[in-house]
Amino acid sequence: MKKSIKIVLITALTLLSGCTITTPSKAEYRISPRIEVQSNEESSCKEKSLKIAQAFSASSLMSTKMKYTYDEAQEFTYTESAWSRSPSRAITAALLSSVRGTHLFKSVNSYKSRSRSNLILETNIEEFIQHYEEENQKSFVKVIISFSLVDSKTSKIIDTETISVKVDTKSLNAEGGAVALNSALDKLLIKNNEWLGSLCR
Repeated sequence: MKKSIKIVLITALTLLSGCTITTPSKAEYRISPRIEVQSNEESSCKEKSLKIAQAFSASSLMSTKMKYTYDEAQEFTYTESAWSRSPSRAITAALLSSVRGTHLFKSVNSYKSRSRSNLILETNIEEFIQHYEEENQKSFVKVIISFSLVDSKTSKIIDTETISVKVDTKSLNAEGGAVALNSALDKLLIKNNEWLGSLCR
């Protein structure tokens, strides 16, 4: 009798050890705006190099968690969705690619580069989030970023610009928010290039 109980227990443990509990994987979304740029062949900044500084942001934008707000009073996190890369790093990379495409400067370098640059573009991400309102019947995203162009030699600010873009979402979920945020960022990067272009005339 004892022997048969042991066999049953061993069999049960073997079956249990072979079973794995699968947890649903999170849907990951990329921050990858289309980055449509217009090349500027005539520019007074052609002899100057520019370094894109790592963007400043709230700690929530340094993680891959996808946040949203309700009536702009409460902030929540999507439990089954996340960014594939933190917004802070992804926006810095998108900005680098966008400004490079304008050909306004002799060279545009990453903050990781050890090379010295004549100018530094500092960035502060003030808002990058999806909003819900009217009892979740409407959703939009808002992206607000402040830029400062700094003379690296004197550390003086040459000019500053704050750009705000708002885009409605096509669906009331994380996917709709991700698509709209990419669209808003694309519009914002175009406006930033226009601002830089005005400084290089």
